[in-house]
Amino acid sequence: MQNLYQEKLKSFSSEKIIFVLCLGVFGILSTELGMMGIIPIVSQNFSVSISDAGWSVSVFALVITFCAPIVPLLCANFNPKKLMLICLLIFVLSSLIGAFVSEFWQLLIFRAIPAFFHPIYIALALSMAANLALDKKDIPKNVGKIFAAVSAGMVLGVPLTSYLGGKFGFEISMLLFVFLNFLSFIATLFLVPNLKKENKVKIGKQLLILRYPLLWISVLCVVCINAGIWGFYSYFSDFLLSIAKIDFEIISIILALYGFANIIGNNLAPKLLIKNVNLNLIFTLLLMIAFYVLIFNFYSKNAILMLLAFILGVLGGVMNNGTHFLISHPFPKAKDFTNGLFISVANIGLSIGTAICGLVISLSDTRFIAISSIILLSFGILMIFLRGKIQSMRLRF
Repeated sequence: MQNLYQEKLKSFSSEKIIFVLCLGVFGILSTELGMMGIIPIVSQNFSVSISDAGWSVSVFALVITFCAPIVPLLCANFNPKKLMLICLLIFVLSSLIGAFVSEFWQLLIFRAIPAFFHPIYIALALSMAANLALDKKDIPKNVGKIFAAVSAGMVLGVPLTSYLGGKFGFEISMLLFVFLNFLSFIATLFLVPNLKKENKVKIGKQLLILRYPLLWISVLCVVCINAGIWGFYSYFSDFLLSIAKIDFEIISIILALYGFANIIGNNLAPKLLIKNVNLNLIFTLLLMIAFYVLIFNFYSKNAILMLLAFILGVLGGVMNNGTHFLISHPFPKAKDFTNGLFISVANIGLSIGTAICGLVISLSDTRFIAISSIILLSFGILMIFLRGKIQSMRLRF
């Protein structure tokens, strides 16, 4: 039986609410991921190395890593709309100040502050989208729309940031984040219902899922997979600039292709997550490995590179949903905790991947980040195999 909170949500237009949630996720993810598109510009603007400039991405992810497992759970009993507005306002102010700082360490501070509020908003969006589903079978579709907004952060956020940074400089690219989050703030203020949850979330009950080895192996799966995918993507703009010798306008087009393809992958994912989940995810990862091999070898051919980026984007979109499914699906009664945990673990993977690929760049050159991703995704495949074995055993500590 649906609780009162769900019934009140459904009295509003669910499509309208999901659109606003997607807009908010788009603004926040553009702020987080958009920096990937201007790492070379950050390096030039603050006179730091490419690997050091990568910390403008990593510091954001590291803060999320430590906050995401518990902060959304602690905030689960507060008014969702007010929490969303606070999160968006913090993102607006921090990006506005960060646009005009003169030292790299100052930029890192104003990247770290909004990262604390990132998991609160994303967990709220995922939970609210799931609650809007009329049937359990519709939950992956609604959640897929939220992940489509993540992809939209790449479709528009990353390439547009890259384009604006290349044309007009670092400050204008940062002001893009201000605009997007302010727009989301206004939309949330007027279009999202002002509701309080009727049923209090019991933190202790949700934490009981920590007893299950299935949760922990799922965490390892997500870390390895995200490290492989996002480690490469974090330095993809530098790969295209320094290895493929492509200018920023074409880089923006390639990043946009990757992002549009991600949305296609998000739409395909729910169909693949109905049955044979582990098999479908392993097959997807094997395809990704094959295309990273091709990118490593055909980096100098722009047309082939665009095609490979598009296909990798589709596969990456499938894996965005797939990694969330691995953690959340076995534990439907602990949505607040699993959503927060997923955000944390996904960003652990991003941080590890960015750090490993940054180290590879400092020791050799950017071309070899493709090899790093192949190794990390191979570990992901191994973890999924182990997860399948543990899932069939139904163990608990």
